[in-house]
Amino acid sequence: MKHSYKILAMTVVLALLSVAAEAQSSRLLVDADWISRHSGNIVVVDVRDGDAYDEGHIPGAINIPVNDLQSKPDSILLPIHQVEKLLGEKGLDINKAVVLYGDGREIAYLEFWMLDYMGMEAIHVLDGGIEQWDGKLTTSETRLPPSVFRAKIRPNRYATTSYVKGALKKHRVVLLDVRTTGEYKGTDVRSLRGGHIPGAININFEENYQGGSSRLKPREELEKLYGALDKNKEIIVYCQTGTRAANTYFVLKTLGFLNVRAYDASWVVWGTRLDLPAEDVSYFNFVSVLKAIKNLEREVQSLQKSRGGQSD
Repeated sequence: MKHSYKILAMTVVLALLSVAAEAQSSRLLVDADWISRHSGNIVVVDVRDGDAYDEGHIPGAINIPVNDLQSKPDSILLPIHQVEKLLGEKGLDINKAVVLYGDGREIAYLEFWMLDYMGMEAIHVLDGGIEQWDGKLTTSETRLPPSVFRAKIRPNRYATTSYVKGALKKHRVVLLDVRTTGEYKGTDVRSLRGGHIPGAININFEENYQGGSSRLKPREELEKLYGALDKNKEIIVYCQTGTRAANTYFVLKTLGFLNVRAYDASWVVWGTRLDLPAEDVSYFNFVSVLKAIKNLEREVQSLQKSRGGQSD
């Protein structure tokens, strides 16, 4: 009898957590009208680079380029103390409510994952990015007074290479590769090796969008797309450098998945580590690249000679 009560109690707890997740997820994606209605209580953040921000941005938006939060050239999230310093200098603290926007399909979601990992609670993304803003843009810069940002790290949002390696044989973990079919199958090689992490399933992140637009599909369609995934399992998403994976990370959050990690290093690191296992393996063809470079050099030399002859 006591065992039955424990099972019932656990079921109730899980149901309440699911309801809470559904309620929270419904507020993650917002539109321009929502921003206008909440303008006095939110910080709007343009995640594009400084040049794009200077050319025109949503009035009142501050600029925190997502690239500034990554190390170069590997595009890995900076050490926590560096991120804290940068966010504090921009005027953010962990309790502020923010709306992120970029252009195209990916970068705002990457910054969403970063801030979620850092412990911020109220993070939203403008659906469709700046392309969906129907108001006027401004070139006037907005700056907030410096603040103190103290992260409350959520380690269960972040997957390292060693963590992914250790999870390969765990039945309660699902690896989700969000790259193209060619990248997944090893026919499109973008690292030392092509292929995918053993056991990973493939759902291209582009399936999250409405046709060729920058807006996400309606919730019902996304639920159908990810309907085969078990919400009780841990999901680890990855792509080439972590950017596309962050988009699917966000989508899964909106669908109420409670246990999702992003593998920040992704295939750009895994694919170069020959000590790590892989499936559908192919290798980068350095010979063909060298031949192409030599052919290009010959064409350039020939062009230079022809121009030299004309000047004589």
